[in-house]
Amino acid sequence: MDLMDALASERVKVLEARSKQEALLELISLLTGAGVIADGAELERLIQEREALMSTGIGLGIAVPHARLPQVNSSVIALGTSPEGIPDYESIDGSTVHIVAMIVTGTQRQREYIELLSSLARLFKEESARDRVLSSRTSAELWETLKHEKAGLLA
Repeated sequence: MDLMDALASERVKVLEARSKQEALLELISLLTGAGVIADGAELERLIQEREALMSTGIGLGIAVPHARLPQVNSSVIALGTSPEGIPDYESIDGSTVHIVAMIVTGTQRQREYIELLSSLARLFKEESARDRVLSSRTSAELWETLKHEKAGLLA
């Protein structure tokens, strides 16, 4: 599955959150507000359970919270940036998290999850790409930057 198929302009946002919990709730709200996830409470419960096991802050200022819901037929992503950073995310490398990409897949869509995670890793592996994404000051600008960065990977 292509990364841009799982993303949409209404599911990207420059976050207002100053904490991990606030960031997670903002992304869940994007997914429910866009109508791609019906049960926000269930998604929040699953995300919190996953975070309790181990932080999804994977390093380099990136976090990838994720959950599987049986009613999800096509994987979706909500992506938020925090130029100031989310210091309490507890990333595995101790870094402040600036990019949070929440992946929600169906229970039988493990391959899609791996493909999306791989696409995110390719997109954000270069510090310059992360910096360009973080320089976006509005959600519309963030969407355009993500499209441009994704297109650059294909060139």
